[in-house]
Amino acid sequence: MEATSTEPVIDLLHVDVPRVDMAVPTRIIEDVCWTIKRGEFWAVGAMPGGGKTDLLSMVAGLQRPLNGTELIFGKDITQMREDELIEIRLKIGMVFGAGRLFANLTVAENLALPLAYHFNWSIAERNERVAKALEITELEQFANKRPSQILKSLHQRVGLARALALNPEIILLDNPLLMSDPRQSRWWVDFLCELSAGHEALGRKPLTVVVVIGDFRPWHDTARQFAYVKDKKFHAIGGREELSKSSDPTVRELLRPAFDDE
Repeated sequence: MEATSTEPVIDLLHVDVPRVDMAVPTRIIEDVCWTIKRGEFWAVGAMPGGGKTDLLSMVAGLQRPLNGTELIFGKDITQMREDELIEIRLKIGMVFGAGRLFANLTVAENLALPLAYHFNWSIAERNERVAKALEITELEQFANKRPSQILKSLHQRVGLARALALNPEIILLDNPLLMSDPRQSRWWVDFLCELSAGHEALGRKPLTVVVVIGDFRPWHDTARQFAYVKDKKFHAIGGREELSKSSDPTVRELLRPAFDDE
């Protein structure tokens, strides 16, 4: 059964999104109004350079809006001290495109590091949480490998395991299928669907899931809410039916060749 809720977990109110790789803050997306409710599964599409990663980083609280208001769990992060913001960020699992793993640490140590930093747990408790995250993401065999010893296409899955080890309420993913072969792509789509519905190994607690992507096709039957970015503007589409019926050229391009026979 699909999780439904009217409770917003993230509210963007007339927000300008900063480009994260610029020394001087520059707007990459303007005047975003977007509400993400608990248990929703969003797929946000954009062409290369459209600002997908910048938007996701801001949603995660890693960047503050240039203008406007961002509420996370009802709290205005634009007015928040850095120590308060860290507490909020722990409820959000951010999975970067390349995983962003520490090359000198093993896979298990990459998962354990944020747990050691943020929580005063025993080594046994920490190891148990790491083992569980590796098990549910099917990475146990790589626990003692360094990033250079595993396929690069698995780095982002390690990043997902690291995020899940922190027991988040929201999972944000930057282009999770970009480096995946068809079999791994199927794993990602199926696994995120399980997380959204409530994974058995995580106590069946539905997670709020947001993926930013350059191709709607793999997500058409999995995500439940859709949006896209075009010309520095954020556009909410609606559900699967609205996505299929959209006549916007950018949406059609992000769907090809799914509906080329229409």
